[in-house]
Amino acid sequence: MRLARYLFISIATLLLPQAALAQSADARAAAMAQQAGAAADKGEEAAKAECKAKSDPSILVNYWKTAAGVRSPAGAAPADPAALAELENRAKRICVTQGGGNSRSYTITGNAGPMKVTGTACSLAKPFTVKGSGGDMWIEFSYSPGGEAGGSVSYTGGGTGSLAMVRMAGKGTYTVKLDDKGGTLTQTHTGAVTNPGGGSATHTDNLKLTPMGPC
Repeated sequence: MRLARYLFISIATLLLPQAALAQSADARAAAMAQQAGAAADKGEEAAKAECKAKSDPSILVNYWKTAAGVRSPAGAAPADPAALAELENRAKRICVTQGGGNSRSYTITGNAGPMKVTGTACSLAKPFTVKGSGGDMWIEFSYSPGGEAGGSVSYTGGGTGSLAMVRMAGKGTYTVKLDDKGGTLTQTHTGAVTNPGGGSATHTDNLKLTPMGPC
């Protein structure tokens, strides 16, 4: 019995320091992982802030690729094109669409028939208007977003000078497609001219979105 007890005590004496060392190593590894995670969070927040300020999603994409260690040997892109496409789409939503937690502001320019139109969207998630004129006609579009990706549009307009008796109105829908240079607003609307001999028609317009400072 005394021999068995002696052996037990000897083995326990040898094993306890090793267990303590293992626990200490585990604790250090956990602390290092926590610190690495905190550093990664700070790095990602910095990348997000920079990409929003510059409206450049590639800044965030490059950070993610580097942080995840998924660069190809040439350092150009992840080996999986689908993974890269997903990273780019996520970055666009953060850097271009969300713009720091609030929708980015845009100037809107283009043509609606013979009329040149311009306007400002301080937020693509809030109502905005676009106005224009040309060919002795004027028009005003009013947008009601269902979200930043699009919504409904209505318009009123009419003639000037010799066409002053002409009045028109209509409504439709629009969609927004953003990219790293701004984007495009595509609208399709059906309306009618309410003067003698008038009629109805459906038109599609493509308007250019250009990023601007907050308004």
